[in-house]
Amino acid sequence: MNSLGTRIRNLRKERKLTLEALAGDRLTKGMLSQIENDKAKPSMESLDYIAERLGVKASELLEEIAPSTIRHLLEQVEIFYAEIQLGDTKNLEQTIEMIKPYVEELPLSYEAGRLLYIYAVAQYQAGITTWESPLNRARFIFKEINLLSHWFETYVIQSAVFMEGRNYNMAYSCILQAKEEAEQENYQLDSRDAGKMAYYISIFQLAIGEYEAGKQLVKESIANAHKNQFYYYIDDMYRIAAFCAMVDNDFEQAEHLITKLEQYRVFVEQADVDAFIFTLRAHYYNNYTHDYKKALEEIERFRPLMDMGAIKFDKSLYYCEKGKSLYLLGRYEEAKEAFEHFTNIPSFILHPFDILGFNECFSYKALCYAHFGELTTAYEIAKMAYKDSQDLIDLPYKQKIEETYYSIKGQIDTV
Repeated sequence: MNSLGTRIRNLRKERKLTLEALAGDRLTKGMLSQIENDKAKPSMESLDYIAERLGVKASELLEEIAPSTIRHLLEQVEIFYAEIQLGDTKNLEQTIEMIKPYVEELPLSYEAGRLLYIYAVAQYQAGITTWESPLNRARFIFKEINLLSHWFETYVIQSAVFMEGRNYNMAYSCILQAKEEAEQENYQLDSRDAGKMAYYISIFQLAIGEYEAGKQLVKESIANAHKNQFYYYIDDMYRIAAFCAMVDNDFEQAEHLITKLEQYRVFVEQADVDAFIFTLRAHYYNNYTHDYKKALEEIERFRPLMDMGAIKFDKSLYYCEKGKSLYLLGRYEEAKEAFEHFTNIPSFILHPFDILGFNECFSYKALCYAHFGELTTAYEIAKMAYKDSQDLIDLPYKQKIEETYYSIKGQIDTV
Protein backbone atom coordinates (compact mmCIF):
# COMPACT_ATOMS: atom_id res chain seq x y z
CA MET A 1 0.00 0.00 0.00
CA ASN A 2 1.10 3.58 -0.61
CA SER A 3 2.75 5.46 2.25
CA LEU A 4 1.48 8.82 3.52
CA GLY A 5 4.21 10.63 1.58
CA THR A 6 3.36 8.78 -1.63
CA ARG A 7 -0.33 9.58 -1.24
CA ILE A 8 0.46 13.29 -0.80
CA ARG A 9 2.78 13.28 -3.84
CA ASN A 10 0.22 11.42 -6.00
CA LEU A 11 -2.57 13.82 -5.08
CA ARG A 12 -0.30 16.81 -5.71
CA LYS A 13 0.53 15.54 -9.19
CA GLU A 14 -3.14 14.73 -9.89
CA ARG A 15 -3.91 18.37 -9.14
CA LYS A 16 -0.92 19.54 -11.21
CA LEU A 17 0.70 21.38 -8.30
CA THR A 18 4.44 21.96 -7.91
CA LEU A 19 6.17 21.36 -4.57
CA GLU A 20 6.44 25.10 -4.13
CA ALA A 21 2.73 25.68 -4.89
CA LEU A 22 1.61 23.05 -2.38
CA ALA A 23 4.06 24.23 0.29
CA GLY A 24 2.60 27.74 0.13
CA ASP A 25 3.68 30.08 2.89
CA ARG A 26 3.56 27.61 5.80
CA LEU A 27 5.96 24.92 4.62
CA THR A 28 9.29 25.02 2.84
CA LYS A 29 9.75 23.24 -0.46
CA GLY A 30 12.49 21.13 1.18
CA MET A 31 10.32 20.06 4.11
CA LEU A 32 7.47 19.05 1.79
CA SER A 33 9.91 17.05 -0.32
CA GLN A 34 11.07 15.18 2.80
CA ILE A 35 7.44 14.45 3.77
CA GLU A 36 6.68 13.13 0.28
CA ASN A 37 9.74 10.88 0.43
CA ASP A 38 8.78 9.62 3.92
CA LYS A 39 11.92 11.13 5.46
CA ALA A 40 9.86 13.35 7.75
CA LYS A 41 6.41 13.09 9.34
CA PRO A 42 4.17 16.17 9.28
CA SER A 43 2.54 17.48 12.45
CA MET A 44 -1.26 17.32 12.57
CA GLU A 45 -1.28 21.08 11.97
CA SER A 46 0.88 20.66 8.86
CA LEU A 47 -1.19 17.67 7.72
CA ASP A 48 -4.41 19.72 8.01
CA TYR A 49 -2.75 22.48 5.97
CA ILE A 50 -1.57 20.08 3.23
CA ALA A 51 -4.98 18.38 3.09
CA GLU A 52 -6.79 21.74 2.78
CA ARG A 53 -4.56 22.79 -0.14
CA LEU A 54 -5.12 19.39 -1.83
CA GLY A 55 -8.89 19.71 -1.38
CA VAL A 56 -9.27 16.60 0.81
CA LYS A 57 -9.75 15.80 4.48
CA ALA A 58 -6.73 15.01 6.63
CA SER A 59 -8.38 11.70 7.56
CA GLU A 60 -8.35 10.78 3.89
CA LEU A 61 -4.59 11.26 3.72
CA LEU A 62 -4.14 9.08 6.80
CA GLU A 63 -6.20 6.21 5.39
CA GLU A 64 -4.23 3.34 3.91
CA ILE A 65 -6.30 3.64 0.75
CA ALA A 66 -7.56 7.01 -0.36
CA PRO A 67 -11.28 7.15 -1.29
CA SER A 68 -10.31 8.41 -4.74
CA THR A 69 -8.16 5.32 -5.23
CA ILE A 70 -11.03 3.02 -4.22
CA ARG A 71 -13.47 4.84 -6.50
CA HIS A 72 -11.08 4.56 -9.43
CA LEU A 73 -10.48 0.86 -8.71
CA LEU A 74 -14.21 0.15 -8.53
CA GLU A 75 -14.80 1.89 -11.85
CA GLN A 76 -12.16 -0.31 -13.48
CA VAL A 77 -13.42 -3.50 -11.83
CA GLU A 78 -17.08 -2.84 -12.74
CA ILE A 79 -16.20 -2.38 -16.42
CA PHE A 80 -14.00 -5.46 -16.53
CA TYR A 81 -16.31 -7.69 -14.48
CA ALA A 82 -19.39 -6.81 -16.56
CA GLU A 83 -17.72 -8.29 -19.65
CA ILE A 84 -16.89 -11.67 -18.09
CA GLN A 85 -18.79 -14.62 -19.52
CA LEU A 86 -19.99 -17.61 -17.50
CA GLY A 87 -17.13 -20.04 -16.92
CA ASP A 88 -14.42 -17.51 -17.89
CA THR A 89 -12.04 -18.56 -15.10
CA LYS A 90 -9.05 -16.64 -16.46
CA ASN A 91 -10.78 -13.25 -16.33
CA LEU A 92 -12.46 -14.08 -13.02
CA GLU A 93 -9.01 -14.68 -11.57
CA GLN A 94 -7.83 -11.38 -13.06
CA THR A 95 -10.73 -9.61 -11.34
CA ILE A 96 -9.70 -11.21 -8.06
CA GLU A 97 -6.10 -10.09 -8.53
CA MET A 98 -7.22 -6.52 -9.23
CA ILE A 99 -9.05 -6.33 -5.88
CA LYS A 100 -6.87 -8.57 -3.70
CA PRO A 101 -4.09 -6.04 -2.78
CA TYR A 102 -6.69 -3.70 -1.26
CA VAL A 103 -8.94 -6.18 0.54
CA GLU A 104 -7.45 -6.02 4.03
CA GLU A 105 -7.45 -2.21 4.26
CA LEU A 106 -10.81 -1.34 2.75
CA PRO A 107 -12.72 1.29 4.79
CA LEU A 108 -16.41 1.59 5.60
CA SER A 109 -17.86 2.85 2.31
CA TYR A 110 -20.15 1.82 -0.54
CA GLU A 111 -17.18 1.39 -2.88
CA ALA A 112 -15.47 -0.94 -0.41
CA GLY A 113 -18.63 -3.00 0.09
CA ARG A 114 -19.18 -3.31 -3.63
CA LEU A 115 -15.57 -4.35 -4.23
CA LEU A 116 -15.85 -7.02 -1.52
CA TYR A 117 -19.12 -8.26 -3.04
CA ILE A 118 -17.59 -8.61 -6.50
CA TYR A 119 -14.48 -10.19 -4.95
CA ALA A 120 -16.62 -12.79 -3.16
CA VAL A 121 -18.76 -13.63 -6.21
CA ALA A 122 -15.72 -13.84 -8.49
CA GLN A 123 -14.01 -16.17 -6.00
CA TYR A 124 -17.06 -18.44 -5.91
CA GLN A 125 -17.40 -18.49 -9.69
CA ALA A 126 -13.70 -19.27 -10.02
CA GLY A 127 -14.02 -22.19 -7.58
CA ILE A 128 -12.15 -20.51 -4.71
CA THR A 129 -13.60 -21.65 -1.38
CA THR A 130 -12.82 -18.52 0.67
CA TRP A 131 -15.67 -16.47 -0.86
CA GLU A 132 -17.86 -16.34 2.27
CA SER A 133 -15.49 -14.16 4.31
CA PRO A 134 -15.45 -11.15 1.91
CA LEU A 135 -19.20 -11.56 1.36
CA ASN A 136 -19.80 -11.30 5.11
CA ARG A 137 -17.59 -8.21 5.25
CA ALA A 138 -19.56 -6.65 2.40
CA ARG A 139 -22.79 -7.46 4.27
CA PHE A 140 -21.45 -5.78 7.42
CA ILE A 141 -20.38 -2.65 5.54
CA PHE A 142 -23.72 -2.27 3.75
CA LYS A 143 -25.54 -2.73 7.04
CA GLU A 144 -23.39 -0.13 8.82
CA ILE A 145 -23.89 2.50 6.12
CA ASN A 146 -27.61 1.68 5.81
CA LEU A 147 -27.57 0.45 2.21
CA LEU A 148 -30.23 -2.18 2.84
CA SER A 149 -30.79 -3.24 -0.78
CA HIS A 150 -27.11 -4.12 -1.07
CA TRP A 151 -27.19 -5.76 2.37
CA PHE A 152 -30.09 -7.97 1.29
CA GLU A 153 -28.38 -8.82 -2.00
CA THR A 154 -25.55 -10.52 -0.08
CA TYR A 155 -28.12 -12.93 1.35
CA VAL A 156 -29.63 -13.49 -2.10
CA ILE A 157 -26.29 -14.47 -3.62
CA GLN A 158 -25.46 -16.74 -0.67
CA SER A 159 -28.82 -18.51 -0.93
CA ALA A 160 -28.27 -18.90 -4.69
CA VAL A 161 -24.98 -20.67 -3.98
CA PHE A 162 -26.75 -23.09 -1.63
CA MET A 163 -29.48 -23.65 -4.21
CA GLU A 164 -26.91 -24.37 -6.91
CA GLY A 165 -25.61 -27.16 -4.68
CA ARG A 166 -29.21 -28.34 -4.17
CA ASN A 167 -28.95 -27.53 -0.49
CA TYR A 168 -32.44 -26.10 -0.42
CA ASN A 169 -32.81 -26.13 3.36
CA MET A 170 -29.68 -23.99 3.76
CA ALA A 171 -30.89 -21.62 1.02
CA TYR A 172 -34.21 -21.25 2.85
CA SER A 173 -32.45 -20.68 6.20
CA CYS A 174 -30.26 -18.02 4.62
CA ILE A 175 -33.22 -15.96 3.40
CA LEU A 176 -35.06 -16.48 6.69
CA GLN A 177 -31.99 -15.13 8.49
CA ALA A 178 -32.25 -11.95 6.44
CA LYS A 179 -35.97 -11.69 7.18
CA GLU A 180 -35.48 -12.19 10.91
CA GLU A 181 -32.64 -9.65 11.08
CA ALA A 182 -34.70 -7.11 9.17
CA GLU A 183 -37.59 -7.58 11.59
CA GLN A 184 -35.41 -7.47 14.72
CA GLU A 185 -33.54 -4.35 13.59
CA ASN A 186 -36.71 -2.76 12.18
CA TYR A 187 -35.14 -2.27 8.77
CA GLN A 188 -37.44 -0.48 6.34
CA LEU A 189 -36.95 -2.44 3.14
CA ASP A 190 -38.44 -0.80 0.07
CA SER A 191 -41.29 -2.57 -1.76
CA ARG A 192 -38.89 -3.96 -4.35
CA ASP A 193 -36.74 -5.74 -1.77
CA ALA A 194 -39.75 -6.82 0.28
CA GLY A 195 -41.16 -8.39 -2.90
CA LYS A 196 -37.87 -10.11 -3.67
CA MET A 197 -37.69 -11.50 -0.15
CA ALA A 198 -41.20 -12.94 -0.39
CA TYR A 199 -40.38 -14.42 -3.80
CA TYR A 200 -37.27 -16.22 -2.54
CA ILE A 201 -38.98 -17.46 0.61
CA SER A 202 -41.82 -18.90 -1.47
CA ILE A 203 -39.64 -20.74 -3.97
CA PHE A 204 -37.51 -22.23 -1.20
CA GLN A 205 -40.64 -23.31 0.68
CA LEU A 206 -41.80 -25.12 -2.45
CA ALA A 207 -38.33 -26.60 -2.91
CA ILE A 208 -38.25 -28.19 0.55
CA GLY A 209 -41.82 -29.49 0.49
CA GLU A 210 -43.62 -26.73 2.41
CA TYR A 211 -46.05 -26.80 -0.50
CA GLU A 212 -49.15 -25.07 0.87
CA ALA A 213 -47.17 -22.26 2.53
CA GLY A 214 -45.11 -21.68 -0.60
CA LYS A 215 -48.15 -21.72 -2.87
CA GLN A 216 -49.98 -19.23 -0.65
CA LEU A 217 -46.99 -16.89 -0.53
CA VAL A 218 -46.66 -16.97 -4.33
CA LYS A 219 -50.33 -15.99 -4.56
CA GLU A 220 -49.81 -13.15 -2.07
CA SER A 221 -46.65 -12.02 -3.86
CA ILE A 222 -48.50 -11.76 -7.18
CA ALA A 223 -51.25 -9.70 -5.51
CA ASN A 224 -48.68 -7.40 -3.85
CA ALA A 225 -46.76 -7.01 -7.11
CA HIS A 226 -49.87 -5.62 -8.79
CA LYS A 227 -50.75 -3.49 -5.77
CA ASN A 228 -47.29 -1.90 -5.61
CA GLN A 229 -46.74 -1.96 -9.39
CA PHE A 230 -43.56 -3.91 -8.79
CA TYR A 231 -43.17 -6.60 -11.44
CA TYR A 232 -39.75 -8.02 -10.66
CA TYR A 233 -39.92 -11.84 -11.00
CA ILE A 234 -43.63 -11.64 -11.90
CA ASP A 235 -43.12 -13.96 -14.90
CA ASP A 236 -41.47 -16.53 -12.62
CA MET A 237 -44.26 -16.21 -10.06
CA TYR A 238 -46.98 -16.76 -12.67
CA ARG A 239 -45.09 -19.77 -14.01
CA ILE A 240 -44.63 -21.29 -10.54
CA ALA A 241 -48.26 -20.62 -9.63
CA ALA A 242 -49.34 -22.30 -12.89
CA PHE A 243 -47.19 -25.33 -12.07
CA CYS A 244 -48.82 -25.55 -8.64
CA ALA A 245 -52.28 -25.36 -10.22
CA MET A 246 -51.36 -28.18 -12.61
CA VAL A 247 -50.08 -30.35 -9.76
CA ASP A 248 -53.35 -29.68 -7.93
CA ASN A 249 -55.30 -30.62 -11.09
CA ASP A 250 -56.91 -27.18 -11.00
CA PHE A 251 -56.78 -26.72 -14.75
CA GLU A 252 -59.10 -23.70 -14.81
CA GLN A 253 -56.64 -21.87 -12.56
CA ALA A 254 -53.68 -23.12 -14.61
CA GLU A 255 -55.26 -21.72 -17.79
CA HIS A 256 -55.97 -18.42 -16.02
CA LEU A 257 -52.36 -18.06 -14.82
CA ILE A 258 -50.86 -18.94 -18.20
CA THR A 259 -53.17 -16.35 -19.78
CA LYS A 260 -51.97 -13.78 -17.23
CA LEU A 261 -48.38 -14.64 -18.15
CA GLU A 262 -49.26 -14.10 -21.82
CA GLN A 263 -50.73 -10.69 -20.98
CA TYR A 264 -47.52 -9.81 -19.13
CA ARG A 265 -45.55 -10.88 -22.22
CA VAL A 266 -47.46 -8.33 -24.35
CA PHE A 267 -46.54 -5.67 -21.79
CA VAL A 268 -42.78 -6.38 -21.66
CA GLU A 269 -42.20 -7.80 -25.16
CA GLN A 270 -39.38 -10.07 -24.04
CA ALA A 271 -38.38 -13.15 -26.02
CA ASP A 272 -37.41 -14.92 -22.79
CA VAL A 273 -40.99 -14.65 -21.55
CA ASP A 274 -42.22 -16.05 -24.89
CA ALA A 275 -39.97 -19.07 -24.38
CA PHE A 276 -41.39 -19.59 -20.88
CA ILE A 277 -44.95 -19.49 -22.24
CA PHE A 278 -44.35 -21.87 -25.14
CA THR A 279 -42.59 -24.48 -23.00
CA LEU A 280 -45.12 -24.10 -20.19
CA ARG A 281 -48.09 -24.64 -22.50
CA ALA A 282 -46.36 -27.58 -24.20
CA HIS A 283 -45.75 -29.14 -20.79
CA TYR A 284 -49.36 -28.49 -19.79
CA TYR A 285 -50.74 -30.16 -22.91
CA ASN A 286 -48.32 -33.09 -22.72
CA ASN A 287 -48.71 -33.89 -19.04
CA TYR A 288 -52.17 -32.74 -18.05
CA THR A 289 -54.62 -32.43 -20.96
CA HIS A 290 -52.83 -35.08 -23.08
CA ASP A 291 -53.31 -33.04 -26.23
CA TYR A 292 -49.95 -33.95 -27.73
CA LYS A 293 -50.59 -32.25 -31.08
CA LYS A 294 -51.21 -28.93 -29.33
CA ALA A 295 -48.10 -29.50 -27.24
CA LEU A 296 -46.06 -29.97 -30.41
CA GLU A 297 -47.55 -26.81 -31.94
CA GLU A 298 -46.62 -24.79 -28.84
CA ILE A 299 -43.06 -26.05 -28.65
CA GLU A 300 -42.53 -25.36 -32.35
CA ARG A 301 -43.33 -21.70 -31.63
CA PHE A 302 -40.11 -21.77 -29.59
CA ARG A 303 -37.95 -22.77 -32.56
CA PRO A 304 -37.83 -19.41 -34.43
CA LEU A 305 -36.65 -17.66 -31.26
CA MET A 306 -33.88 -20.20 -30.87
CA ASP A 307 -32.83 -19.98 -34.52
CA MET A 308 -32.65 -16.18 -34.36
CA GLY A 309 -30.50 -16.32 -31.23
CA ALA A 310 -33.08 -14.10 -29.54
CA ILE A 311 -32.90 -15.98 -26.26
CA LYS A 312 -30.14 -17.21 -24.01
CA PHE A 313 -31.86 -20.46 -23.07
CA ASP A 314 -30.28 -23.82 -23.62
CA LYS A 315 -31.70 -25.72 -26.60
CA SER A 316 -32.55 -28.54 -24.22
CA LEU A 317 -35.73 -26.63 -23.29
CA TYR A 318 -36.93 -27.06 -26.86
CA TYR A 319 -35.75 -30.59 -27.61
CA CYS A 320 -36.83 -32.25 -24.35
CA GLU A 321 -40.49 -31.22 -24.65
CA LYS A 322 -40.52 -31.78 -28.41
CA GLY A 323 -39.13 -35.29 -28.00
CA LYS A 324 -41.79 -36.06 -25.40
CA SER A 325 -44.60 -34.76 -27.64
CA LEU A 326 -43.41 -36.84 -30.59
CA TYR A 327 -42.98 -39.96 -28.45
CA LEU A 328 -46.49 -39.63 -27.04
CA LEU A 329 -47.82 -39.18 -30.59
CA GLY A 330 -46.13 -42.46 -31.56
CA ARG A 331 -43.73 -40.72 -33.94
CA TYR A 332 -40.77 -42.61 -32.51
CA GLU A 333 -38.13 -41.96 -35.19
CA GLU A 334 -38.70 -38.20 -34.96
CA ALA A 335 -38.80 -38.41 -31.16
CA LYS A 336 -35.45 -40.17 -31.07
CA GLU A 337 -33.93 -37.57 -33.39
CA ALA A 338 -35.15 -34.77 -31.10
CA PHE A 339 -33.99 -36.56 -27.95
CA GLU A 340 -30.48 -36.92 -29.36
CA HIS A 341 -30.13 -33.14 -28.92
CA PHE A 342 -31.31 -33.39 -25.30
CA THR A 343 -28.26 -34.52 -23.35
CA ASN A 344 -28.23 -32.55 -20.09
CA ILE A 345 -30.20 -30.35 -17.73
CA PRO A 346 -29.14 -26.72 -18.34
CA SER A 347 -26.90 -25.28 -15.61
CA PHE A 348 -29.39 -22.52 -14.76
CA ILE A 349 -32.11 -25.05 -13.89
CA LEU A 350 -31.96 -25.20 -10.08
CA HIS A 351 -35.47 -25.66 -8.66
CA PRO A 352 -36.81 -29.20 -7.94
CA PHE A 353 -39.97 -28.49 -9.96
CA ASP A 354 -37.87 -27.86 -13.07
CA ILE A 355 -35.29 -30.57 -12.40
CA LEU A 356 -38.00 -33.21 -12.00
CA GLY A 357 -39.68 -31.98 -15.18
CA PHE A 358 -36.43 -32.42 -17.11
CA ASN A 359 -35.77 -35.82 -15.57
CA GLU A 360 -39.25 -36.94 -16.59
CA CYS A 361 -38.29 -35.98 -20.16
CA PHE A 362 -35.17 -38.14 -19.76
CA SER A 363 -37.50 -40.98 -18.78
CA TYR A 364 -39.38 -40.55 -22.05
CA LYS A 365 -36.05 -40.49 -23.86
CA ALA A 366 -35.21 -43.80 -22.15
CA LEU A 367 -38.57 -45.26 -23.23
CA CYS A 368 -37.90 -44.10 -26.78
CA TYR A 369 -34.55 -45.93 -26.88
CA ALA A 370 -36.18 -48.98 -25.31
CA HIS A 371 -38.76 -48.93 -28.11
CA PHE A 372 -35.93 -49.42 -30.59
CA GLY A 373 -34.43 -52.25 -28.52
CA GLU A 374 -31.46 -50.19 -27.27
CA LEU A 375 -32.00 -51.39 -23.72
CA THR A 376 -28.52 -50.69 -22.35
CA THR A 377 -28.66 -47.05 -23.42
CA ALA A 378 -32.26 -46.79 -22.23
CA TYR A 379 -31.35 -48.22 -18.84
CA GLU A 380 -28.43 -45.80 -18.31
CA ILE A 381 -30.65 -42.81 -19.14
CA ALA A 382 -33.48 -44.04 -16.89
CA LYS A 383 -31.06 -44.77 -14.04
CA MET A 384 -29.48 -41.31 -14.30
CA ALA A 385 -32.90 -39.63 -14.12
CA TYR A 386 -33.98 -41.84 -11.23
CA LYS A 387 -30.86 -41.25 -9.13
CA ASP A 388 -30.86 -37.53 -9.85
CA SER A 389 -34.46 -37.27 -8.59
CA GLN A 390 -34.33 -39.43 -5.48
CA ASP A 391 -33.48 -36.68 -2.98
CA LEU A 392 -35.96 -34.18 -4.40
CA ILE A 393 -39.50 -33.51 -3.22
CA ASP A 394 -42.38 -35.76 -4.29
CA LEU A 395 -44.25 -34.53 -7.36
CA PRO A 396 -46.22 -36.48 -10.00
CA TYR A 397 -43.16 -36.43 -12.27
CA LYS A 398 -41.23 -38.51 -9.78
CA GLN A 399 -43.67 -41.42 -10.14
CA LYS A 400 -43.12 -41.55 -13.92
CA ILE A 401 -39.35 -41.41 -13.42
CA GLU A 402 -39.41 -44.32 -10.96
CA GLU A 403 -41.84 -46.41 -13.04
CA THR A 404 -39.68 -46.00 -16.13
CA TYR A 405 -36.49 -46.93 -14.30
CA TYR A 406 -37.92 -50.10 -12.76
CA SER A 407 -39.67 -51.08 -15.99
CA ILE A 408 -36.50 -50.86 -18.07
CA LYS A 409 -34.44 -52.45 -15.29
CA GLY A 410 -36.90 -55.35 -15.30
CA GLN A 411 -36.45 -55.77 -19.04
CA ILE A 412 -32.68 -55.76 -18.66
CA ASP A 413 -32.85 -58.34 -15.84
CA THR A 414 -34.91 -60.74 -17.94
CA VAL A 415 -32.62 -60.65 -20.96
